Amino acid sequence: MQIDAKKFDLIARNVFAPAYSLLAEQIMERTGIMSGLCLDLGSGGGYLGLALAWNSKLRVCLLDESAEMQAIAEKNIFEKRLDNRVVALCGDVHYLPLKNNSVDLVVSRGSVYFWDDLAQVLREIWRVLAPGGQVCIGGGFGSKALKDEIVAKMRQTEPDWQPRCGKFDDARFHDAVKLAGIPDAELLKDESGTWLIFKKPFEYLLERMADNYVTACDYK
Repeated sequence: MQIDAKKFDLIARNVFAPAYSLLAEQIMERTGIMSGLCLDLGSGGGYLGLALAWNSKLRVCLLDESAEMQAIAEKNIFEKRLDNRVVALCGDVHYLPLKNNSVDLVVSRGSVYFWDDLAQVLREIWRVLAPGGQVCIGGGFGSKALKDEIVAKMRQTEPDWQPRCGKFDDARFHDAVKLAGIPDAELLKDESGTWLIFKKPFEYLLERMADNYVTACDYK
């Protein structure tokens, strides 16, 4: 998808700015994850991932398909002095450039509505997610009051503007989850937005250890 990176970032860093810190706070409160590796998908200028890094000990990878957005994110990382814990990468969410079981927290705000194959992205998220890791992707504003405020500001220049989360068919989430084979995923929806959340149980770590043990025995 082609976007005007500078225009998009101007809106994100100004109109949407209050939402990122609130969402970061809510994500950390919900998941309890304050350290480890966080992956922010379709990160744009990196504002959600940076808010998470700023308020925790998380190491954060900002991933966006746009090289222009990557450059903007790198500038934002430098300005926040978080270059020791945050990195910006250019890549496709459908084929994540990360190792299996390596990510503790996956987040994304707004990007999901542009993904061509949601089921494939979910498969990739599940692959890189570590046992015990959690996922929170979708679109929202943190609160209805903040949503109303942002919508009002956007309509000052675009009178017909509507949040994309209000245009997204929930069935697409459910179908993608089923196709990807994600267990126990939940779709949380309220007046402030829609979020798909799930976690990879620790049992997967035990299964992986058992598989490795069997493989090792085979070579004795």
